[in-house]
Amino acid sequence: MRLFFVVLTFCSIENASSLISSPSQCTKHIIPLKHLQSLRAEAEDSATPSDSTTTTTTNDLEGKTIYQRTFYRLTPASQVTRPNALMLEERLRFELDPAQPGYILPVGPRSFIFRKGTSEDEITGALYQFDVPGGKHNGPGTMDASIATALWMASNPHLIQGDLIELGCGAGTASILGCIGAKLVLGESISKDTKDELLKAPKHKGAFPERLSHLTLSDEGEGALKDALEMAKQFDSKQITLKDLRWGSRLLPGRRYERSYRTILGSDLDFSYPGSKDLARNVANYLSPSNELAIASIKEGATSNAFFRGLGMDMDEPTSSTSSSAELDTKILPTFAHVAPDTNENLRFLKQFLEKGFKMTVDSGYISLERLNFAPQSLEKGAEEAELEKLDTLELKDDLTRGYQFVQAVHHPDYSGQGTGEYFFPLETGEYEGGSRSTWLEPEEGGSPW
Repeated sequence: MRLFFVVLTFCSIENASSLISSPSQCTKHIIPLKHLQSLRAEAEDSATPSDSTTTTTTNDLEGKTIYQRTFYRLTPASQVTRPNALMLEERLRFELDPAQPGYILPVGPRSFIFRKGTSEDEITGALYQFDVPGGKHNGPGTMDASIATALWMASNPHLIQGDLIELGCGAGTASILGCIGAKLVLGESISKDTKDELLKAPKHKGAFPERLSHLTLSDEGEGALKDALEMAKQFDSKQITLKDLRWGSRLLPGRRYERSYRTILGSDLDFSYPGSKDLARNVANYLSPSNELAIASIKEGATSNAFFRGLGMDMDEPTSSTSSSAELDTKILPTFAHVAPDTNENLRFLKQFLEKGFKMTVDSGYISLERLNFAPQSLEKGAEEAELEKLDTLELKDDLTRGYQFVQAVHHPDYSGQGTGEYFFPLETGEYEGGSRSTWLEPEEGGSPW
């Protein structure tokens, strides 16, 4: 389908949250209809819609579901292995609020639809759909960093193998979308579950690359992992587990980190200058060494923490990373990668501590995320959403581009693992002037160092 580009001089949806005006007694999340209505009038008329225009549009939307569709892709300026690997559609749904005329309510899930990559102005074919559980959303443009990370992963699919852990995962959207996207870019098919299979099997079983042994979603504390738990329930326990990982905790003398991971991912992590030191320490200790002989002697990180069941998920906990059905590419070194807006000034400290504090080889690059935000469309309630694909045109509201920087690091080729840091970890020994032991965060009295 060719896109019919009509640029409208109208308030974009990402600003709608600042324009919400709901009664104080109302606890529902509502958005003024006038900031989401589909405008078919001339641009000069749509800039300041009148009350009569709003009333007419409201009448037209009675009994309908309103769809807000936003498309994301990386521009050719992005420094990735496979440019235009995928296009990702974010689809949100709304209905008129019967209690508040002129307002609409979010309904249904936030959906992400993977589409074939292209640099042309067209809607490509859909490949796969992932619905974020929970049924909550707050408009498009609120997950740009996670989407940028996912598209970066999909555009570098060779890195998605072995045991992967996402740090500070939140809901885990970035890594989950990235893993699914990498599988599609690699040309690996995702089987469709039948209705009978869905009754006894996770919805997205087999949606990750064949070389990916296991995905671990980690964050600081059980409370921070509540949303990740809901995401993980859609997958088999052999694919995803959860981990409570606190950056500020350190090991006692003589203790080693209990696991290592071939891939460590961060998406717009929130850290300050001191926090970058703790983050670098965890990356260096949890990342597998680059030497394959050393890797063979290290237990990788599939096993989840004991609190996993305590969060309410009854799963079999994997004891080893054996779920991968394909041989790992040993030419791809174990890698840490972090994607964040290029305005993040603390990235330079992270690079400094990785390179000088842990003798890692650090590289960085630039990616550019294009966000195509279209005027809403509507269908009769209960209509198949496939009907959206048959509509003749989409009206472009705005075309925005945001810059992101990624930091990528691998261990020194002579590092053998197990935290042997006399030479390779000068930040730990105090040899690096930027990181004395006095800056370590001590565990609380009587608490566990983990």
